[in-house]
Amino acid sequence: MTDHLMQWLYCLKQYALMCVFASGPQRLPDSPACIVLSVFAYFLLGFALIGPEHSYTLVIAQILFEVALLSLLTYVGLKWKSMLSRFKQTWSALIGINLIISAVTIPVFRMMTDNSNTADSIGSSVLYVTMLMIFWNLAILSQIIKSAFEISTVMSAMIVFNYFLLYQFTVIWFT
Repeated sequence: MTDHLMQWLYCLKQYALMCVFASGPQRLPDSPACIVLSVFAYFLLGFALIGPEHSYTLVIAQILFEVALLSLLTYVGLKWKSMLSRFKQTWSALIGINLIISAVTIPVFRMMTDNSNTADSIGSSVLYVTMLMIFWNLAILSQIIKSAFEISTVMSAMIVFNYFLLYQFTVIWFT
């Protein structure tokens, strides 16, 4: 158990480094324990969103959908490139960076909405921060896909943008 926890802490360090473009999925261990612990932590972090606008069911459904979509994207892309041996590392990286970005984003948004007095200032500042976080997330996802699939930057950006659109349209459609 301690070995799995130490391995996960190493993965968290790598996820954080990936979020600043200083590491890649190839540095992650080929470990199902890291994936399970990261998904569990992602669910726990998602529960911070529970409130009047979001129920437990909605948050769990969105996280399950996102994890499944990332799994499908990873599987299809690596199958296409005949590199399925990279599946655990790539999937772990995609889940891990979403965990790290969510861990940064949730407190930032809470702080912004708590400290703001008017609706206009909430709208414009939240919009700018949201756009920044989306671009940051998409850039990191693109870098991981580029590295794992060994494809061009333009191709990985297109794949990630389409993933983002599919996820957003599906979440909006069903909520």
